[in-house]
Amino acid sequence: MAVKIASSRWRVWHRWLALIVGLQMVVWSISGAYMVFFKLPFIHGDHLVHQHDAVIQHANHVAPFNDVLKAYPEASQIQLTSQWLNHQWQPVYRISHHGMAEIVDAQSLAVVELSQSDVQAIAEKIYALGEQPASQVQWLTENPPSELNPDHLPVWRVDFDDFGSTSLYFSPSTGELVTKRHTFWRGFDIMWMLHIMDYEERVDIESWLLRGFIIANFIFLITGAVLLVYTLRKPKPSLKTTTEGSA
Repeated sequence: MAVKIASSRWRVWHRWLALIVGLQMVVWSISGAYMVFFKLPFIHGDHLVHQHDAVIQHANHVAPFNDVLKAYPEASQIQLTSQWLNHQWQPVYRISHHGMAEIVDAQSLAVVELSQSDVQAIAEKIYALGEQPASQVQWLTENPPSELNPDHLPVWRVDFDDFGSTSLYFSPSTGELVTKRHTFWRGFDIMWMLHIMDYEERVDIESWLLRGFIIANFIFLITGAVLLVYTLRKPKPSLKTTTEGSA
């Protein structure tokens, strides 16, 4: 009788754990399959933009490097590159100083102030999924969407009306592509959140909730093993046979 009661209790615990852990196991399976099926370069949106080689044309017309140093003596980094301006690739100096970056005309060393139309032109130039105009351009200074790290603010967001609802984010001071987002990245972000069970920041892979479910999963396995032992040790019913005509 005691063995039967103990077996019944283990069975109840096992069933409740199966309900709790089982649902999360399904979530882990679906989210894991999504993250394995779609390769990271695709999720990162590498296919969304052309990779531009900063080829400097008419380099003899570029201001000497020493002149740039004189104009920006506190610069921590100076890079000669090119940017799409006025419908052509123009040489510019990218200058980092005082924790910020900006671009200046490589000939006059005048600071390049990028307008909304400039950023839109850059976005449409590097967009790789066909020649189409941007559907929307937004200036974001606060309350960024969940897909964007707040550290990137302020930023220009350029949207394209394509299959993946592509969004490209650009630095307002340099016109550089900060990050890119599309539907499959957003889906990956949700799956990652469900997989690591961090429903706020989506970065903590050692949350107590995740650890709790891992422990519950081990307990589920232990209760299953105990029930298996009870089942194997359960005495088999004896078979009684009678012979017809016996006294």
